[in-house]
Amino acid sequence: MNTPLPPTVWLCLASDAARQALRAVCMAMRQPPADLVAGPDALARLDAALVAQPHSVAVIDMAAIAPAASSLIALAAALPDPQRRARVVLTRELAGLWPTEQAWALELGFAGLWADLDPVSLAQPGQPLVECLARLAGAPPLPPEALAQYFSAMQVKLDDAAPRHRIRRATGLTAEALCHAMASHVKAIDRMYHFKTYPSCHTGTEVVDWLGNRFKLKRPAAVRLGLDLQALDLLQHVVHEQPFADLPNFYRPTLASAVDRWNLGAVYALVSQPSGLDVKDRTYLGTTYARCFVGAEAVQWLARRLKLRSHEAEILLNRLLRFGLIEHVTGEHPVRDGNFFYRFTVPQPAMASRAGYAPMGGLRLAGRLQENT
Repeated sequence: MNTPLPPTVWLCLASDAARQALRAVCMAMRQPPADLVAGPDALARLDAALVAQPHSVAVIDMAAIAPAASSLIALAAALPDPQRRARVVLTRELAGLWPTEQAWALELGFAGLWADLDPVSLAQPGQPLVECLARLAGAPPLPPEALAQYFSAMQVKLDDAAPRHRIRRATGLTAEALCHAMASHVKAIDRMYHFKTYPSCHTGTEVVDWLGNRFKLKRPAAVRLGLDLQALDLLQHVVHEQPFADLPNFYRPTLASAVDRWNLGAVYALVSQPSGLDVKDRTYLGTTYARCFVGAEAVQWLARRLKLRSHEAEILLNRLLRFGLIEHVTGEHPVRDGNFFYRFTVPQPAMASRAGYAPMGGLRLAGRLQENT
């Protein structure tokens, strides 16, 4: 009879700062950490390790694991056993993260999805990621002061080169909280340029004014925060062409109450079904792109189905792109409301079947949407 190996916390993270912070958390919990080296076979190795070590846990950043699984659904498919999948914690440090996306990860059977891995966030009382790791590893609750001591002893600090960490240091807020505050205090209105109206946006100068006044920042430092929000896809130029600047260019945050109502898994099921978007071979400048759809058509189709404004439908489609479910045919653009070609990375029904997952709430929602249109 084989004796199970002792438990390990496997770490596959996108940044050295996050790896250092999570290693300190593991050491404080008396749970030995080990690195899971990213690569095409990383998930097969992890699945085998979770079988051999029944009480082990994994913390995986979706950007780090992309060579093995480019989307959230593909990641679920690569870990087909739901009991083992429930011991995998996901992180998304390099992009924005909203509650509906966290809820979708839970529906897929993962232990959770978090974005903030800095020592300030992790040392907060009742920090959900730390509590989740302790529960999965069977470790006792970890007092924040004990974790702070490990961060100090292991010299874990904020990484000033990382957008999330710069935002935390300058404002004391998470990136998402800063985006919410900006959306609440900087008035977004419809604006016109060259006879075209851009809905619900504000100028770069207005954002810089607010950041400077609210957080006592000089204008170059405020611009740096705007660029950091843009890097995390929490703030975007209205036509995705200009970096954030202290200029009258138009920008908008990538959150909206109308968008945040929708289950992201249900939206993907809706747009990728055979009766969804118009997917076919298309030609541009002599090159044929197989089985793709047009960005402008997708935006308008989804806006009609979900009763959204065009820019809200574009935000929602870009959330699917950020989760690896949609891609531009040459990888050059986010989803844009124009004559740009995109494709689904993997047919959704096949991936859902391989993952052993049927998003019942999402599919019911998609069914209701079809009935109402």
